[in-house]
Amino acid sequence: MTLIVLLAVTIPGIIERWQTETENNTYEIAAPYQEIDQLATDHEELNTEDILSSLKKSGLNTVSISPLSLNWMENQDIITIYNEQELNDALRFSNQDEMVDTEAKGYYITQPRDAYFNKLISENLQPSSVTISGQDFYFIEKEMDILSRNIAYNEETLDQVKQLGLNYMFRVENTNQKWNQKSVDQLIKLKETDTTNLLFYGQDVIGYPNMEEVEQWTNQLTDVGYHFYSIEFTQQKGLQTIARNTDYNTIRLHSMDLNNKTLPENIDQAVRAVKERNIRSIFFHIQAGDPTESLENANAFVEGVHHNLENNFQQGSPKPFTEINTPIWTQVLLFLAGILFTGLAATIVRDRKWMIAAIVFMTLLVIGYYLTERLFLIQGFALILAIVAPIYAVLSTINTGDKQLGGITLHYLKALGITFVGIIIVIGLLNGNAFITGFEVFRGVKLVYLIPILFVGVFLFWREIVMLLKVPVKYWHLAVIFIIGVIGIYYITRTGNSATVSDMELMIRSTLEEWLYVRPRTKEFLIGLPFYLLAIYVFKTNKLLGKVLVIPGIIGFLSIMNTFTHLHIPLHISLLRTGYSIVIGYLLGLLLIWIYRKCVPFITKRIRREWV
Repeated sequence: MTLIVLLAVTIPGIIERWQTETENNTYEIAAPYQEIDQLATDHEELNTEDILSSLKKSGLNTVSISPLSLNWMENQDIITIYNEQELNDALRFSNQDEMVDTEAKGYYITQPRDAYFNKLISENLQPSSVTISGQDFYFIEKEMDILSRNIAYNEETLDQVKQLGLNYMFRVENTNQKWNQKSVDQLIKLKETDTTNLLFYGQDVIGYPNMEEVEQWTNQLTDVGYHFYSIEFTQQKGLQTIARNTDYNTIRLHSMDLNNKTLPENIDQAVRAVKERNIRSIFFHIQAGDPTESLENANAFVEGVHHNLENNFQQGSPKPFTEINTPIWTQVLLFLAGILFTGLAATIVRDRKWMIAAIVFMTLLVIGYYLTERLFLIQGFALILAIVAPIYAVLSTINTGDKQLGGITLHYLKALGITFVGIIIVIGLLNGNAFITGFEVFRGVKLVYLIPILFVGVFLFWREIVMLLKVPVKYWHLAVIFIIGVIGIYYITRTGNSATVSDMELMIRSTLEEWLYVRPRTKEFLIGLPFYLLAIYVFKTNKLLGKVLVIPGIIGFLSIMNTFTHLHIPLHISLLRTGYSIVIGYLLGLLLIWIYRKCVPFITKRIRREWV
């Protein structure tokens, strides 16, 4: 009862997370301006403005704008660039008497006719002006990457984008102190509305690895109203520091290349990113190939994503999540609940020493956290709870078994209740913007998938294991160990985002998502929960078989726990997914019990006949 009271008092914090996630339902679809511009160059009939208008009509919200370089200007025929030797050779072959001093290493740039670009080069590069054979050139000394280095943002491009009613994000590159400062100064000058955000490209953020510069520049940009994007699955160096300094006021972005998958797969991937992972910006790269087909594909992609999200989300300029506050008293109560829960779970060993040891150890973790304020101690506390909960849920409900439907259902609900107690404590402790934005994570997912199975297996079969250790090893023993090892490796590799999935399973998953909004986890509703229910049924009459069935049965409960430890997934999505698993798993479990009741007597009779 004490545990229930402690948890009830902490529920408001979880409700606050729910509200924060559901209220932040504005997303955008963005594409790089440079790729759109290149598509227009390749297209025979449409210019950049035509393509932007076409994409906007389909639902494109935002374009990313990168600063331009001297190489870009040359590609656009705005300037021509020569090094000293190239210009000297050009003069020689044009029968000019004037020669270039080849000892002066650098680049000769024809001065642009457009006053805007002329001013841009002059102000940002401070070149010297020279006249050779009646032609005016800018001369800049040779410097590493000077031709490809981003100089400044093209304000003409910004005007074009704004006139079309599109939002824009600035791409920001980390170079050196001089050019980084220039970028920051121009970004501050260009800041007009709160709808403009910054996306770093490359492996690190502006100023890295000098963290003082990172903090200085990002604080300046934050002060004028910029927010920063974080790219899913990309760990840009220094971004976590920015997130911590800005109270995690970041926007999760999912980057896609339309070349990598088919159109339906790309749409499905983008929809799931927004719907299931708190992504609020879909950034796509245009498909290569025929320009007309590329534009059609891009339009179809944008329209398809909007169509699939229109009932639950709205288009627009995304915002960071509002701050989630976890009061110190809530955290203390959750720690107390976690200590009490772990102590209760230790009673399954039927040795008071284990319960005392568990309580003492968890208490020391809490004291260590308040003394050091190290986040990994909370993460360790949560990991232990996530491991203990499914073990406690299964072992505390399986020991007697039951043959009646009511009793089986009661055991099932009790095991689920114990699991959800652990879930409430874990998500209550790991609550806040740091976790829903993905910068801080639950650590030890593989251990949650592995340790409960190993513990339950050893706990239930301890006597058998001791007896086997005394038996001489035979070849068939090795074969069994090898098979178990292969199954274990396959099981572990199936966990996480990197797991490979067959085409058939992809099709089934997609169908389930279409029918149910989110798909339940296969290992829960198809394996773990049905086998657990069957284990309860057979435990009284066939204890050995019941023990064997518990091993796959615990997978359902540890998978449910794992679902909620993916803290960047919206809470309502995890609840809906788990709800489906609980109901479908229960029905399939009853089906398994019915098959067992019908088949086992029949098989037993046949065996007796054969032996008689």
